[in-house]
Amino acid sequence: MKLVNIISEIDFFTYEGMIQVVYQDITSSKVAELIRALPGVTTVTLASDLGEGRETLKVKLISQRSGKEAFEKLKNNAIKKYPPIKMIKIGENTIEKK
Repeated sequence: MKLVNIISEIDFFTYEGMIQVVYQDITSSKVAELIRALPGVTTVTLASDLGEGRETLKVKLISQRSGKEAFEKLKNNAIKKYPPIKMIKIGENTIEKK
């Protein structure tokens, strides 16, 4: 079997949802850049500033997982990779399959 055939059988899904990020010692635009650098993330938009060290972001990502699993993976990766990011809350009811 050729690699092209294998790849064509793989299903990727696009999801969009809102997350709330609590961070320290960096700017909101830097937080967006860090989230955008994570695997699978395609776009990050600053949705609202909730005050010092808190931001709501609209995130679009691609994954083979379900929407909830994909956002949980994003959350775990962000907290492990970036010490300034202290906490991420996922708006589970905002996750939409695109």
